[in-house]
Amino acid sequence: MRLKQQRLIWRLFGVVWLVLVTINAVQARPVKQLPLPPPLTTKQEMSAHTDDLRTLMQQLYTEYPDELAKSTQVGPREMTEWVFDGKANWKFEGIRRLQGTDAISLVFDPAFTGDHIMALVVGLETLLFTAYGSQNEFEIPPERDGPRLAKLQCQLRSVQLRLQANTPAGTLLSQAFARQQVDQALSSVLQRLQAQHLAICS
Repeated sequence: MRLKQQRLIWRLFGVVWLVLVTINAVQARPVKQLPLPPPLTTKQEMSAHTDDLRTLMQQLYTEYPDELAKSTQVGPREMTEWVFDGKANWKFEGIRRLQGTDAISLVFDPAFTGDHIMALVVGLETLLFTAYGSQNEFEIPPERDGPRLAKLQCQLRSVQLRLQANTPAGTLLSQAFARQQVDQALSSVLQRLQAQHLAICS
């Protein structure tokens, strides 16, 4: 009887030993690293930026129909498509044909009574494709201008800071939802830019 018990103990010990050896062997195997995705081309980056701004414009027009009514009687989606896909060449009379930082400045101007959503999105989109060395979002050159794109980061970060510190009461960007959506879109663009190892604005 005692001999059988000893044999059983040794068998159990052997099983435990085999399990431990197997675990150690699995842990010792080199972990296969998945290949990193190829970096985005400049055109792919700009396309992703544009998608973010399209989404932002439609969200804001949906949430704030009074702003939409300053420009048109069509719906948020139709207006967004007209702005991005129309033939206005990014020069809209409703925002004085301004682009870039000049258009964005209208959003923070208490005297401006026009369409703040258009001013913001047109300003951001034109700021972006100009920094990529183009006059529109389609004809993006393949080369990156590092200093120009680093300056773009600083400009976008400045807009974020102005959103937090300078939003006159009663304006679009005094609304929490609008600030949140704009900040998310800007953060997405900035993360994409910084992923290319560009200089980060201090």
